[in-house]
Amino acid sequence: MRVAVFTPYLPYPPDTGGKIRSYHLLQALTARFEVDLYTVYYGEEPSDAKTRALREHCRRVVLFHLVKSGRTRDRIRRALAPLPRSVDYFHTPLSLKQARKHLCEAKYDLVVVDEICMTPYAELVPDLPRVVARQKVDHLHYLETTLARPWGIEKILDFLEAAKLRWYERAKMPLYQGFLACSEQDAAVIRRDAPGVPSLVIPNGADLRTFVPSGLSRSEEPTLLYVGSMDYYPNIDAVQFFFKSMYQTIRQAVPNVRVQIVGHAPPREIQKLANLPGVQVTGTVPDVRPYYERATVLVVPLRLGGGTRLKITEAMAMGLPVVSTTVGAEGLDISPGKDILVADDASSFTKHVLQLLSEKALRDRIAEGGQRLARRYDWGALTKPFADFVENVVVQWRQR
Repeated sequence: MRVAVFTPYLPYPPDTGGKIRSYHLLQALTARFEVDLYTVYYGEEPSDAKTRALREHCRRVVLFHLVKSGRTRDRIRRALAPLPRSVDYFHTPLSLKQARKHLCEAKYDLVVVDEICMTPYAELVPDLPRVVARQKVDHLHYLETTLARPWGIEKILDFLEAAKLRWYERAKMPLYQGFLACSEQDAAVIRRDAPGVPSLVIPNGADLRTFVPSGLSRSEEPTLLYVGSMDYYPNIDAVQFFFKSMYQTIRQAVPNVRVQIVGHAPPREIQKLANLPGVQVTGTVPDVRPYYERATVLVVPLRLGGGTRLKITEAMAMGLPVVSTTVGAEGLDISPGKDILVADDASSFTKHVLQLLSEKALRDRIAEGGQRLARRYDWGALTKPFADFVENVVVQWRQR
């Protein structure tokens, strides 16, 4: 079977949550089928080393260079157009023309698009079955972000984007013959727009061959760790919530506590936190594993977002105890008090963090429980049903 996969970014190196998920889903397909990967980029073309790593598994990798006008009037026009800007961003008339040519020349059995924003490419092949992998419920993501942002132009733009995405999801999901979701909660929402469309839930996981404790000793200083792409608003909100509502109380109780914020592209307001005592903002790091292994507690004070969090399963696999909100741990089959501590208000979250910092027996118990849980979330096992799912979509399409 030959499959065309369209992604909104090159899924290599797998160094952000979205790219990690895309990479492992792609691996599941290339293990069974002939796969051609199509992706887009702005600016400088991705290096040969990055594409070469994907060509080892894919039949071919095709990149479409996107160019859009940056003039203010054109940006305003795109923001006010009916098409969501998060959909408009990932295609141009030229990229669609190029994609159509490739799709016509190759004899594909199926088209898979990673994220609803790649739907314009799926629409090029109405005569083929199509599957969309949803990493989140997009309109809910923007709506939550809108409600959390302070008043300003970004809040207004996000509100418009949420409304446009709600219309877009409702209009486009019936075009697909199957969809993936990160959690049962997300799948239930998506099904409202795609009643009767087959679905598969694949939660986020960890590569248990990679996230293995090396024996590196924990830091002698109590260290709290936050991991996440810092150009993603839910992560910004989570960090600001922590420092506004919890940091001072924790530092008063544990004066030598350190806080590490690890993730690429931290905005200015996050970078400024490094001026506080004991706080480090790393930006992009080549390998997050040493941070998981040296820290004392992973904190996940997320208040926004859907899907499931890779940072939690990765940290658990590395033997790091976790304190999370309910939103942060959504989609994981957790047992609070056994493999994780969960709290949604600042006071309870702070209490859990201080308990883990002061009670080694509790840290060890939660860490051991987390490692047992993480073994159920290995990417290899999680993504195995994906190939069967898409193959069944093709069979059902041919039997119509």
